[in-house]
Amino acid sequence: MSALPRWYPAPGNTAAAAAPDRCRPTGPLIGREAQHREIEAAVSRLSKGRPALIEISGDPAMGKTALLAEVTRVARVAGIAAFTGRPHPADGDLAFGAIVDALDGPLSATRSGRLEGLTAVHLDVLAAVFPSLAAGAGAPPEATAPHRTGHAVRVLLEVLASSRPIALVLDDLHHADAGTVDVVSRLMATPPRAPVLLAFAHRPRQASPRLRAAADTAREVTRLRLQPLAESDALTLVDEDLPAEWRRDLYRASEGNPGYLGALTDLLHGGPPGIDEADIAPVPPWFASLVTTEVARLSATGRLVVAACSVLGDPLTVPLVAAVAELDEQDAYPAIDEIASHDLIRLVAGTGRFEFRHSLVRRAVYHDVSPGWRLGAHARVARLLTGRTSGVAGSAVEGAVERAPHVTRIATSRDLGAVALLAAAADDIETACPRRAAQWRRAALDMLPGDLASDLPGDLPGDLLGDDDERAGGRVGLLLALGRACASAGQPEQASDALAEALRLLPPGVHGLRAAVVAERAHLLHDLGRSGEARVLVGAELAHTRHEADRAALSYEQAWLETVSGDPATACDDAARAGRMADRLDLRLLDCAARGTLAVAAVLSGTPSAGRLDELPRAAAVLGALTDDELAMRPDAPLWIGWAVLLLERPHDAIQHLDRAVTVSRSAGRWAVECHALVARVMALCAGDRLTAAQESADEAAQAAWRSGSATLRSYAQAARCLVAARMGDLDTLRRRLAASGPPVVRGWPGALAAEMVAEARLAAGDPDGCRSLLEIAGEERAAGPAAGVRRCGLLARAALDAGRPDVAGRWAAAAEALAARFEAPAPAAVALLTRAQVLAAADATAGAKAASDAAAALDAAGLTWDAARARSVGEALRRCGPPGDRPGAAPLTERERQIAGLVSEGLKNREIADRLYVTQKTVEMHLSRIFAKLGVSNRVGVARALYATSVKPG
Repeated sequence: MSALPRWYPAPGNTAAAAAPDRCRPTGPLIGREAQHREIEAAVSRLSKGRPALIEISGDPAMGKTALLAEVTRVARVAGIAAFTGRPHPADGDLAFGAIVDALDGPLSATRSGRLEGLTAVHLDVLAAVFPSLAAGAGAPPEATAPHRTGHAVRVLLEVLASSRPIALVLDDLHHADAGTVDVVSRLMATPPRAPVLLAFAHRPRQASPRLRAAADTAREVTRLRLQPLAESDALTLVDEDLPAEWRRDLYRASEGNPGYLGALTDLLHGGPPGIDEADIAPVPPWFASLVTTEVARLSATGRLVVAACSVLGDPLTVPLVAAVAELDEQDAYPAIDEIASHDLIRLVAGTGRFEFRHSLVRRAVYHDVSPGWRLGAHARVARLLTGRTSGVAGSAVEGAVERAPHVTRIATSRDLGAVALLAAAADDIETACPRRAAQWRRAALDMLPGDLASDLPGDLPGDLLGDDDERAGGRVGLLLALGRACASAGQPEQASDALAEALRLLPPGVHGLRAAVVAERAHLLHDLGRSGEARVLVGAELAHTRHEADRAALSYEQAWLETVSGDPATACDDAARAGRMADRLDLRLLDCAARGTLAVAAVLSGTPSAGRLDELPRAAAVLGALTDDELAMRPDAPLWIGWAVLLLERPHDAIQHLDRAVTVSRSAGRWAVECHALVARVMALCAGDRLTAAQESADEAAQAAWRSGSATLRSYAQAARCLVAARMGDLDTLRRRLAASGPPVVRGWPGALAAEMVAEARLAAGDPDGCRSLLEIAGEERAAGPAAGVRRCGLLARAALDAGRPDVAGRWAAAAEALAARFEAPAPAAVALLTRAQVLAAADATAGAKAASDAAAALDAAGLTWDAARARSVGEALRRCGPPGDRPGAAPLTERERQIAGLVSEGLKNREIADRLYVTQKTVEMHLSRIFAKLGVSNRVGVARALYATSVKPG
């Protein structure tokens, strides 16, 4: 046992033994509102000269320290002097450690006159406890009886509270020494006869029987026993952009414990949740230090056994733990009792097994174990598990999953048995835990002998995403399976690297497979913002490919890459060529995708009438006749058809194609396609004024972007959410979204589209300069459809009006009209007419109202319901209110009416507005009725929309 400190930190060897500051910063006391009220009630009793007791109990990380901090805060706000303390591991067996920690500093700063209420006997007793009172003494005071110490501390508190109330706040009393427990127990039995608040926290499973008994029998104590948070409360602590199922999984994994939830959330790092991490992933440093402190309190044998437990993992049986720790079984039982008494492990009710109190605790213990000893322990576990499953029918896969975490650490190169085991285990868990599957496949690749590096799989299908590719032998099969697992796990960079290595090993003659791998890697590179590299990859492969089906597929890939990030005119030729070859080869899905891409490229290049839209209706009909299972092979086909229809200003028709794209891409795990389809769906729904549905789609887009691991896609999804918040008039949410999302990633046409969405949102938030600068950043990127360039001019005109520059606004309105004249479609002209109406409103209300009315009719006819409603709001406001008031484009509301209208647009109710403005609710209702009349609206949503349409700034 003398060698133990070399492999596991003993109390004197751990940095955590210095009692780290209490970990992760905490936010508001979510879900603890009832406890907060109890604390305020207890503190208020001090104002009546009475003492108060608060006991806070609960499991580790349940929020006891945060609640004690709230006690301290509430007390200090009330003018109460609060003294805080806790036992520190570094103090060893220091008597009265928590009491000394709380009071010794204040006593050393206290003038001697304040302690005149203490007798010489009391001072002698206290000098044996507090170093500051023993300073200068000739000899250390003799130890005194515990009851005399408790009485002396109570008198001391009464003296300190003689001038104003005080609070003694003690944390972690489950670690307290016997002297501290005795003093606290006596204070509960006989509280001070003064306004003294005693608040303390402990873990009931670890607290001494004396402390628990004293707390249970104390009179007039406020008992706050913390339970797990409700799911609704806990999820407010989690990033709302995370996919909904991740948020629910995080809550279930945390068991409602806010500390565990915080640790799991900290592990995200922009990818899937920590609960889906490979094997035994590290925990956040703040959490690790807390667990290390707990482990450091164990004996040497206890530390050895808990290390063995961490390697073995749940469920724990004493014989297995003893074998891994290399102990006699009878010696292991007392160590298990010790570890359980420290609540690191718990007995599973009704069994003879134990488990860690939480998986995070196991992970923290594991990563603090010496790596050499840990490897040996893994080897022992692997041998034990091999013997347990050998010869058992039907246990091969189950045994593989159980043994894989240990095999990854101990297997060596050329261990083909380990390669097969890890591949089988990865197959079994890939759907549920893709990150873990990816790690096991990486480990298998590392073990694969070098002379098998060029072996080609014999049963790989032409489609990269087939069902059998991961079972193929050789390095290529493992690399392709690894790429798929990484893509599913939201690790696009690692997926791209795996596919690049597979391409290096695949010779040019492998038709079908190489083209599929190139296409998949091109998509990954594009989502990583490396579109130029993707175009080079596809172009090089196309130059060396002679197989016609491969050439058709690669020509299509080249077309969409040029469409989204290159030259749409060039994309037209590539898409047309891909469509002709696909049609000749009867590749219906590829043909549809190519026709959709051709239509989008034609619109973006300004050549929609060059015969390039003729096949779009036929392609749409073909897609409509296919099942979702058939579409799952190429979910981008309905996406491109949907985009094409949307860019042709037919939002209602586009939605049905985009819905199919969402459904099939989601079922196939194609997160990038799903995100793009959802962003397009947001635009279509916003155009049709279906804002609630648009909000749902924007939230789903953000979740798909999270799954993809692409920062670029996250930028697009956030832009869509900003647009929806702006159009709903929800300024609070809008400002929060803008602050959280940052500037959009502007690359190619989708990036320019995202920039325009955020620009519109910034204008709605009262930031015309931000709107203008974003549109300048978007620069000369291709406009998204005939009306998009006109809409951009309209945004710039409104920004100029908002900045008080009607002359500049007029020039932008003229530019919108000139651009609209180039298109035959009615939508651009209608959008330009609305822009002119807003500019006219600054000088001629009658002409502005007429133009707005004409624009509303034209926009209705074009199916742009949202824009039509905005035009009607402008016209009605101008007709009812006459000439504008004190600033261009604004309806003549009074200052107070503008203030109330702005608060309404932020979502405040009448009572909340009254409280904010210090007026009666009846006054708010009176002003609101006038606002409705002046703006020509009938409800609160109409107020927000009218402000948005006329660029009126709130209050």
